[in-house]
Amino acid sequence: MNLPADFTLSVHVTPGDNFEWSKVLLARARFDGSFELLTSAWEQLLGYGRRELGGKTFAELLGSRRAAAAAVGAILHKTSRAAVDLSMRGRDEATRSLRLHRRFDADDCIMFIVAEENPAGFTSAADRPCAGVPAIPQAASRSPAA
Repeated sequence: MNLPADFTLSVHVTPGDNFEWSKVLLARARFDGSFELLTSAWEQLLGYGRRELGGKTFAELLGSRRAAAAAVGAILHKTSRAAVDLSMRGRDEATRSLRLHRRFDADDCIMFIVAEENPAGFTSAADRPCAGVPAIPQAASRSPAA
C-alpha cells in the first residue's frame, strides 16, 4: 500500500452537534491522506478557527514535511497499536505535545483517534493521564474465517 506522505486536515463539526462542545480531541484518519477533526476541542487547542484549519496539512502544523511523513507513517502503522507522540504548533507558534491513541475499524480502513495534550511533554507511557486504564477492546474482524 502506498501511504500518503502528509495528511490534509478537514473539520467535520456540525453546529449544534454535541461534539461541538466536547473538550475531547477526537479525530479520524483515512488511508487516502485525510485527517478529520471531529470536535471543536482542536480549534481551542491549536488556536485556529474551522476555516483556517480546513485544508492545513500536517507539515504546516508539525513544522516540516519530514516530520509530517514520519508522523503519518507512525499513525497509519497497522501492526503497532502503540500510542503516537507528536508535537503540533498552534497559531501562536507554541508547540503542543500530543499523544494519539489509535483504534482501527474492523476492516482496517479507518482509524479513530483520541488525543491528549501534556504541556510538559510525555516521557513514558506511564506518565499519561489514563495510565493503568484497560485498553478499549478491538472489534472482531468481519472477514470470514479462512
